[in-house]
Amino acid sequence: MSFTKSKFVYLFLIILSSLLVSTAIFAVDKRDIPSAQKANFQPRDISSQNEVNEFLKPSRWGNDDTITTGPVYQGISSDYDMSGNLYAVRCSTYLDSSNAWVKVYKSTDGGATWSSLGGFVAYLGGFKFSYPVILTGSNPSKLYVFVLTSGLNGNLAMARFTQSGAWEGFYYIEQGADTITYFSACTDDGSHLMVAYQKEESWHRLYTITSTDSGTTWGNQTLVCSDGAHPDITYGSNGYVYVVFESTGMTKGKSADGDNEIWFRRSTDYCAPGSWEVMEILTDDSYNDHYPKVAALHTVPADTACVWVVYNHDEAPPSKVMNTDLRFAYSTNSGVDWTKDQVLANDPFAQEMAADLKVYRSSGNKYVDLCYVKYSGIVKSGSDIYYTWAEAKSPGRFSSPHQIINENWANWLPDSREVCQLTYPFPDWFPGIVYAGAPLKRDDGKNLDYCGWNLYYDFYDWVGVEDENEGEKLPAEFSLSNNYPNPFNPETRIGYSIPKACQVKLEVFNILGQRVRTLVDKVQTTGKKEVTWDGRDENRNEVASGVYFYKLQAGDFAQTKKMVLIR
Repeated sequence: MSFTKSKFVYLFLIILSSLLVSTAIFAVDKRDIPSAQKANFQPRDISSQNEVNEFLKPSRWGNDDTITTGPVYQGISSDYDMSGNLYAVRCSTYLDSSNAWVKVYKSTDGGATWSSLGGFVAYLGGFKFSYPVILTGSNPSKLYVFVLTSGLNGNLAMARFTQSGAWEGFYYIEQGADTITYFSACTDDGSHLMVAYQKEESWHRLYTITSTDSGTTWGNQTLVCSDGAHPDITYGSNGYVYVVFESTGMTKGKSADGDNEIWFRRSTDYCAPGSWEVMEILTDDSYNDHYPKVAALHTVPADTACVWVVYNHDEAPPSKVMNTDLRFAYSTNSGVDWTKDQVLANDPFAQEMAADLKVYRSSGNKYVDLCYVKYSGIVKSGSDIYYTWAEAKSPGRFSSPHQIINENWANWLPDSREVCQLTYPFPDWFPGIVYAGAPLKRDDGKNLDYCGWNLYYDFYDWVGVEDENEGEKLPAEFSLSNNYPNPFNPETRIGYSIPKACQVKLEVFNILGQRVRTLVDKVQTTGKKEVTWDGRDENRNEVASGVYFYKLQAGDFAQTKKMVLIR
């Protein structure tokens, strides 16, 4: 690190001032500072490839906690509430009738263990459920499960529970003579429930519908496009809602050429009639583009939000043998202007498809997370779930290389609703992934085979701490090392030693004794550890130049040291 003369002067003044406030060290050690919510966010700055590789180095994917065993075809879904609980849903078998039972699962420990929360069954027989979507709401605090039903020509319905699993009712959203074949649902904080669905009339038409009373009643449906299929809907902020879908383009005067294109629309008032605007065609080629997914940051003001759309792209005309790749488009002004036809994954020897992308529900969040399945067609490698992410300041640049997260063989279908779904184990800002997969077995010592589909959960639990090296001498006592470099800009490394497994907390405070950041708050095993602080607070904002203190609490051990940040 190099310093100008002025920075040396500034450094001297900072160090001098720190001597005058040295009592703050003891204040941090002794005062009773209330616990803050754990926020294991770590730097995701992708301004250089070196930073990307450093971020990816200590990957912790591969936990593969089992949510449930059994068939998971016809759709899976996941969500989280603001109390730290995770939810997942699937269709199951009831009395030998497939897809007649919708089952809900809940985790209260970040996905480590799951239990059955409840569900509902088609008692009358003959009914089938498909494409379940689970949503949580905090205003009021409810749990919503949307499904397609095979009865009455195919209709859209919703079951409502409390978040503790108490049943509150089953409500039909839209039913009639015309068949609904696909849908997607979203919410703000539970005040508005919004559904986009494909209805087979004289043509597959795309509608939206909204409820403002927790799904008890629904307003009139609104036509979004008279030629729309496989919609995906998401909420931004301040009433902004985004929908993407497949279309042949016939409603814009484009002749049908046998392939689907990806279209986008935006509502500025919770899908209300007259609020739909910005009809944009995101692809326009002779290849088939399908199963689009959309995510938008919850930015305020809403018209400045980053929006991402990812979709399957068949690398050949429909009449040829296709190799499916993933492409995306993005907008930095809430969908008005777009950068299109961006390549996300295009291995010529594999099929990449079924992408899901989501953002954490916070107006301060700047990141989008994305997962997808890659299928090689070779049993040895099977199908893998990959993960990557991008941020608002570089929306067209996803982290590289993409990471494999699964230990089991993943399902391989074109729609992420049947393969993998993102969620967030609040209050951690890194995502978790629920996916349909199958443990592998050998039937003759050589050939691999799968033994039934299960539902798994995996979580990226890295908090910047490197595992101890095997064979390294275990530390005999607790210790906290000096950070390096010090002074630093923009980040510094903090090392410490743990002689026995215990609850470890590493926090950063300013000179007033106010907590700035919690870097570690978890049980850790014996070994030498290291964590990186990127000079940001809990809300991901860069902190100012100055003196900061880092405090380690591990079992009965506590120690505080000083560091200096210079911008």
